[in-house]
Amino acid sequence: MKLARNRIVGLSLTVVLATTICAAAGGAEDETPYTLVDASPTVIMALRDNGSNLTCVALDEGLIFFDASLSTRTASLFRRAMETRFKRRTIALVLTHAHLDHILGMGAFDDVEVYAAAAGRPRWEHFVGIEWDERAVKGYASVFPTLPDELPDAALRLPTAWFDDELVLGEGDDTIVIRRTGGHTVDSSSAVVGAERVVIAGDLVQARRRPYFGEPDTDFLAWINALEEWEKLEVGGVCPGHGPVIDGAELGVIRQWFQEAAASMAKTKQGGASFEEVLTDPGLPAGYWPAEDAAPRWWAYCVKRLYDAS
Repeated sequence: MKLARNRIVGLSLTVVLATTICAAAGGAEDETPYTLVDASPTVIMALRDNGSNLTCVALDEGLIFFDASLSTRTASLFRRAMETRFKRRTIALVLTHAHLDHILGMGAFDDVEVYAAAAGRPRWEHFVGIEWDERAVKGYASVFPTLPDELPDAALRLPTAWFDDELVLGEGDDTIVIRRTGGHTVDSSSAVVGAERVVIAGDLVQARRRPYFGEPDTDFLAWINALEEWEKLEVGGVCPGHGPVIDGAELGVIRQWFQEAAASMAKTKQGGASFEEVLTDPGLPAGYWPAEDAAPRWWAYCVKRLYDAS
């Protein structure tokens, strides 16, 4: 595989989004734990309700996958389905950041190169080193309820290849430019796919759902800057870490919420409000996600991160 340094240039792109339900190889339709979405003729996303989405990019020389979700079984099903569809071998897995819901299924790719941003290595080493005793399982299952079912098949390991700020796979119209921008986490990475200008965003885009931004290394400015750069590219299709494929116009809606939320929090904090007061009545702008009965329990961590950064 040819690796080279390159710069992203702006191109307009029209992407036709076509959603289909995928049946598992040899199984019934209701056994398939994802919905396939064609972001372009060569970029296919497996939309997941549990764990992260997975995305496949079909290059002439083979298939590149992005993220592995929580489930080795699901990742294996998706890999086989794409190998059958494109009649090409899998040559690499790229992991957009080291969160369990994106990496626990990586055992489905134990025979290929696995790339990740070196900035995430401490978090990787933490997860690989976890002793999965009853306490650890219970703690993580409170966030990922199906984790106890997925652990027996999980095969967490360090990536086989690290990159710093940029990695380029393929060449010509097949080029995939992968960049670490930070934002969601310090190692958060994303990709722009060749002439099609499809963005594989990782958790820098959590579409039509409440976003998680509660990590100590969350960087709101870097997050907003990444969204702005994609808007300038006039992309036509975005494969998010969670939620459905969206078009480029929806990036602006997400970016605007982050900007308004940061400004609102800064104003509230400067007015003397304590975190407890902010959490009770955060005064944040209305979300771009559907209405909920109640905010998830991890939302407090997000509000605290935004408060501390203001």
